[in-house]
Amino acid sequence: MRLWHQYLIPHLPSVKDYKGCSNQLGGQHTEIRMIFGSFKKHGKVNHSTVNYVNNYSLSYLRAYGLIVIDEMKKRGYNISQIIIDEYMNDEDAVDLYASAKNGLLLYKEHDDIYLEECLVNLRGKGIELDFKSN
Repeated sequence: MRLWHQYLIPHLPSVKDYKGCSNQLGGQHTEIRMIFGSFKKHGKVNHSTVNYVNNYSLSYLRAYGLIVIDEMKKRGYNISQIIIDEYMNDEDAVDLYASAKNGLLLYKEHDDIYLEECLVNLRGKGIELDFKSN
């Protein structure tokens, strides 16, 4: 379970992009839904790579989800309106999403070190992104 660094979302491969490459973008949407399921069932998420999400309101995860959904829609995916509405009905999430579109990092844990960890993880999967950090 992993939330990719927020800045990598527009660069993640999907089956619509690369033949034979895993669908990291669609998988990210699935991970988000699994985290929501964990919150619903247990009141928190319990996985070492995403435990930091417990320190934030669910509005942050919804805002992150909107970033992923936005990218999926750009690539021609059909996203359930029920899920979109679930995220959009959270005013704080919508505000955070708008701020994120203007450069706000939603999770402070998504720092430069984490960005490099994500890139190394992707390289280990045979995925070399055309991404340059600032």
